[in-house]
Amino acid sequence: MPERPDLDYVVPILQRELTGLHIVGTRVKKPVVLRALGPIEGKIVEISRLAQVVVFRLETAVLAISPMLAGRFLLCEPGKKDSADLAVAFVLSDGRELRYRDDVQMGKVYLLSPGQPVPGLEQVGVDVLGPGWTRVHFSALCRSRRDQLKVFLMDKAAIDAMGNAYADEVCWEAQLHPKRGVRKLSPEEQERLFLAIPKVIGEAAATIQRRQPPLDEKLRDFLHVRGKAGQPCDRCGTCLRTVGVHGHDAHFCPTCQPDTEAKGMVDWRRVSG
Repeated sequence: MPERPDLDYVVPILQRELTGLHIVGTRVKKPVVLRALGPIEGKIVEISRLAQVVVFRLETAVLAISPMLAGRFLLCEPGKKDSADLAVAFVLSDGRELRYRDDVQMGKVYLLSPGQPVPGLEQVGVDVLGPGWTRVHFSALCRSRRDQLKVFLMDKAAIDAMGNAYADEVCWEAQLHPKRGVRKLSPEEQERLFLAIPKVIGEAAATIQRRQPPLDEKLRDFLHVRGKAGQPCDRCGTCLRTVGVHGHDAHFCPTCQPDTEAKGMVDWRRVSG
């Protein structure tokens, strides 16, 4: 899914290009993503990010798009051929279209009343790149958790905003196993985690901004572990592995991130590549 670093790049582009334009029509290709009872139209007043949702504030309504696993945006001129993964196209008053693409149809397009919360985001956690990210707040968060590290990192009510990819990257940076119990972190481990989270998110956002990919391209080639199972760890050379964590897969290095609580069934450090 698009995560914080992706949306920190995408949203300002949409804000610059679309603010002040009107949505004058909608073409729906994959109705399963649509959560709207009325027509989606009106002047775009503001575009912002709420966790991993892109929020378009219209004059009389709010359009909220949650890209989920595979959603992406494309801003294009009229007449451009539709891609097979096109879900919804919003026709703009300048003739262009904002297209929401989603080949697995897991995303959601909501039309909400002003002030109505985005479903699932009634509470959004601390901004890890903002002034609220303090050791005191983070320690309190850790004390309140009884779950495993990756689950904690992906909880939008606790931390804004991480998905599978950057949760794995944070665990690798902090040299902690994704199944590590949050409440069992030592002070030293907790400090490593506290520093790793804004470092990983901030550096990723800077990398994407510097490379300026097309709006509908999701950059992941600079990551250390996500999507690289079977490849050597960038830090120690050990073969990277995957493990299941509450319905999600986690990519990790068995040497840099040992399973000290024996949560896994296999000691990957004893298995050859």
